[in-house]
Amino acid sequence: MSYTSNEFTIDEVGFIQIAMTKVLAAVARGELDLNRLAREELAARGLNNKGVWVGFERAKQIHKL
Repeated sequence: MSYTSNEFTIDEVGFIQIAMTKVLAAVARGELDLNRLAREELAARGLNNKGVWVGFERAKQIHKL
């Protein structure tokens, strides 16, 4: 079974297998926005949407946080 049709391997997206069921269910119901969560995490790391270091303040601007 393939999780994705793009360039990511099962090893790269395998983290989803260890996610708690209640979290996955919340995502499926639209109660948790994984796109927003990813933007928040990238900003917290100071990265833009391509994973390149831009600094914390610039990353917040890029991700509109």
